[in-house]
Amino acid sequence: MRVAFFDLDHTLLSTDSNQLWFDYLREQGLLDEDALARHAAFIHDYHAGRLDFQGLHAFRKAVDASIAPQRLRACRDAFNRERLLLAVAPGAPALLDTLRRDGMLTMVISASPEALVLPVARHLGFEHVLAADSAAGRNLPAPCFGAGKVLHAKAALAALGTSLGGLEQSRFYSDSHNDLPLLEAVQHPVAVDPDPVLAQVARARDWPVISLRETT
Repeated sequence: MRVAFFDLDHTLLSTDSNQLWFDYLREQGLLDEDALARHAAFIHDYHAGRLDFQGLHAFRKAVDASIAPQRLRACRDAFNRERLLLAVAPGAPALLDTLRRDGMLTMVISASPEALVLPVARHLGFEHVLAADSAAGRNLPAPCFGAGKVLHAKAALAALGTSLGGLEQSRFYSDSHNDLPLLEAVQHPVAVDPDPVLAQVARARDWPVISLRETT
């Protein structure tokens, strides 16, 4: 088996899905400036490598829970159509087509919730999805973030009857230094529009660096 893992935010997407969602909720009058500031503080910690992921995930769940279910569903549908799917990086579909023609199974592995990951994964034809709240990862000892992504990847592969070491080929495409544990665990790490820290690591280790935001 040959598997290509993909991060979502700033990799398959040209931006962050959660920030898009929060901006959309603000425009709909469903999110105040205090909530936006709290979210911005979490994102600052993420880029600094000191994120309280459980705190962030709980905060995002509480925001969604504060919206009436019918209104939330309507917002999700409009958001997916008008914002989320339009944020797919221009080069992502062609890269996925190339990998699949080469016999690669493709899997999204993201720290974002399924409500944001699944619409993009379905749009791009992914066979498997691992997100922050995926049922398959609920009993694992770490969230699908940072080093926890390695655990979630291993569990998903075990369910398919294989392992990271048992794969004929493994790849991981990501923009973030927070994903270094899984980038180091696969055979072929690829930095995609990398943040400054990951860009430096990729240069030092001679990892491929690509952009999916450029169409030429």
